[in-house]
Amino acid sequence: MKPANYISLIMASLVMVVSVGCKKTEKPNTFLPAINGAGTTGNGSSTATSEGGKIGEEGGVTSTDGSEVNLTGLEDFENMQMDREAFAAQTVYFGFDRAEIQPGDADKVNAVAEALSGSPQNKVLVEGHCDERGTEEYNRALGERRALSIRDSLVERGVSADRIRTMTLGEDRPADPSLTESAYRLNRRGEFVLLTPKPGN
Repeated sequence: MKPANYISLIMASLVMVVSVGCKKTEKPNTFLPAINGAGTTGNGSSTATSEGGKIGEEGGVTSTDGSEVNLTGLEDFENMQMDREAFAAQTVYFGFDRAEIQPGDADKVNAVAEALSGSPQNKVLVEGHCDERGTEEYNRALGERRALSIRDSLVERGVSADRIRTMTLGEDRPADPSLTESAYRLNRRGEFVLLTPKPGN
């Protein structure tokens, strides 16, 4: 073998070793969650549409615990307050890497739909959550699919789509931070947040 070929072979081997040795295992940055009608751009940042908005800017939804939860671009959802306890028992759980509502949780969706039909002034925010397995970008998309699946089920049960907003939180807010199968099951969920008009509105 010629010396020049030898050198080329050694250099190629070194490049392979360096590139393998420097492989990053970090997850991508956490970006703000999208709302129904909002998506993510190729770099992972949130985008807003006429039906959605970004989280973390000026807005008008107040939680019943006094904290501000900002939903911009949602004029029809302004002057509402959040109640996380009202539908806490109706949390829907999903199978691993699945977005379909399991038959055992259909009654929970029915209960929320019935409550909303009896109070037409109220609205609902549906949050999609995931366990921590998978990349943040993938889990954001999966959380969105889960929230949209629940929204579609509510619409099938007679709830007007303009009374529902969805939001994906991906893996950002685990119900149980443990790294166990039972914790993963609790984290693969969809939560309903009741939105009621603020007093005086």
